[in-house]
Amino acid sequence: MQAVLDVLMADPSREVWPYYVDQHASARGDSYQVLKRLHEAGWLTVRHETGRPNARVLYKLSAAGKALAREAVERPVKWPGSVKRRRPATGTVPDE
Repeated sequence: MQAVLDVLMADPSREVWPYYVDQHASARGDSYQVLKRLHEAGWLTVRHETGRPNARVLYKLSAAGKALAREAVERPVKWPGSVKRRRPATGTVPDE
């Protein structure tokens, strides 16, 4: 999550898509899932491209997300409390 926030905070007004994040993040992973969860928690806005054969889903920091992300990039963060993990860590029980 920290790597995704770093990419988003590099230019908070930029709309990004998962492949862009994967290419620019210091740690590679499943950025689509991270972006989706941040959107569900209210940190991001989403816009669906139209008029393109391979239309992308674009994510951008919301006003609240900018404030939260500024604080989060200054220290290691855990998932926001309102975001439930979809996949449990190895050897743990899901928290759902």
